[in-house]
Amino acid sequence: MKKILLGTLLISSMAMGAEGTNLYLKAGADLWQKFDIIKPEGSVAANKKGADDFGYEITAELTREVYPNLEIGAGISYQDHGSPERVTLDNDARLNVPDLKSIPLYVTAKYNIPIESAFKPYIKADLGYSFNKIDSKFKVEDLREDDSWEFSTRIKDGTYFGIGAGVEYNNFTTDIMYKINKSQMKVNTPNGSFKENLDYSRVTLSVGYKFNF
Repeated sequence: MKKILLGTLLISSMAMGAEGTNLYLKAGADLWQKFDIIKPEGSVAANKKGADDFGYEITAELTREVYPNLEIGAGISYQDHGSPERVTLDNDARLNVPDLKSIPLYVTAKYNIPIESAFKPYIKADLGYSFNKIDSKFKVEDLREDDSWEFSTRIKDGTYFGIGAGVEYNNFTTDIMYKINKSQMKVNTPNGSFKENLDYSRVTLSVGYKFNF
């Protein structure tokens, strides 16, 4: 997957050098978000489906029209997914799944729907590879005794996918997209290790501006 993506990005970047290139700079906020539930075998769930923190992203995309109304290009984004919603057990133990951040590299396709209007609707799809990062370890807190334990934790990279629609007006854009970042978390404990998917799904509203070259 990495080799295919890097090859596609290289071809796209070579094509971007030609006249008629578009640069999109965008910022987005997650309107709805969901993590995969972490539930080690024989144990209780360590998080809920929701998220505790606000998710956002900053994105740059380069595209070029390769066919009437069809733009193809490449993009990169910094995405902060926030924290999975914590679980507090009946014995006042709290399980903390680490915060998740991603930097996806992807190819993007945008189809501008041909209508006679100052507002130009479009549909859009992204497909790429998500480089994932966590800032902390899997943690168990004893709220009664004010004590805690941390366990060695790793996160794997995975696929990134997005699909949605938007509108452009005087080079300003706004779109809403359903997106998924795939990842897998591995935690090493004294009783052995466990692996669980920590995929992040959401609906993102983005606004931006298109620069023409």
